[in-house]
Amino acid sequence: MKLLITAHLALSCLIAFLGSGRANNQERFSNFIISLFFPVGGYIIVLVLYLLRNKGNKEIEDQPGIKGIVELFADRINIEKETNLVPLEETLIINDTKTKRQQLIDTLKKDSSKYIDMLKIALRDDDVETAHYAASAVSEIKRNLDLKIQAFSVQYEKNKADGELAKEYASVLEEYLESGLLDQYNSKKILHIYIQMLENMLKSRKSDERYYSKLINALFEAGELDRAGNYCKVFLENNQTEAAYLVNLKYYYLIKDKKSFYAVLEGLRKSPVKLSGKGLDIVRFWLEGA
Repeated sequence: MKLLITAHLALSCLIAFLGSGRANNQERFSNFIISLFFPVGGYIIVLVLYLLRNKGNKEIEDQPGIKGIVELFADRINIEKETNLVPLEETLIINDTKTKRQQLIDTLKKDSSKYIDMLKIALRDDDVETAHYAASAVSEIKRNLDLKIQAFSVQYEKNKADGELAKEYASVLEEYLESGLLDQYNSKKILHIYIQMLENMLKSRKSDERYYSKLINALFEAGELDRAGNYCKVFLENNQTEAAYLVNLKYYYLIKDKKSFYAVLEGLRKSPVKLSGKGLDIVRFWLEGA
């Protein structure tokens, strides 16, 4: 009796993988269940279903034109690669471990620095291997940023007059600060270098509002409100723009100078500056509050 049961189980397992080249996991499981619970008759049912499916596939492939189309696209279509179209953020929500791992690997082949936020989520994934891939990617991003900053630092010291070099250096520093990969000590260190870079750049680009905005916000982050206030004043004097008014509003809000805040707000309201949607929302919010 034991021998018959063992033979039946073994045969059911073999039947489950009938046509494994085309059958998916769901079909194999169905074949196994049918074979297991319907001895002998189940084998016949699975065999008949297999023959019918093969016949149908052969008829489709033999149709005029079908075979040529299949051959044409056979090397181009890869179902697993098509999952790359699914955003990494959505993939991490999926419980399919294989899909998450493959999507993460494919992402790492690209510029993984663009996916830092998603990689941080992946670090907390229940799947150990997915978390390991993410940790490796984050370490690599941090290492590359460290190397870039070291290289730019050396080049900049040799040629501080190179405006393009200074711009690229500041961009890498900004990327590192925004990555969230720095500890408190190194964040302050990089922020200090970034502020110095922007100050040097403003010496030759006094009317460039982009650098004023970046510098003032960096000083806000560093808690250097007095220096930020000086740049806010100069910024507004040299640039009657939305950005200049907004950083001044932020400055007076931070130092709790209500009178100066509403003076700047009134100045913005009466100015010919064309406000963006963000600017309009800010003005409306504070005017209603007033």
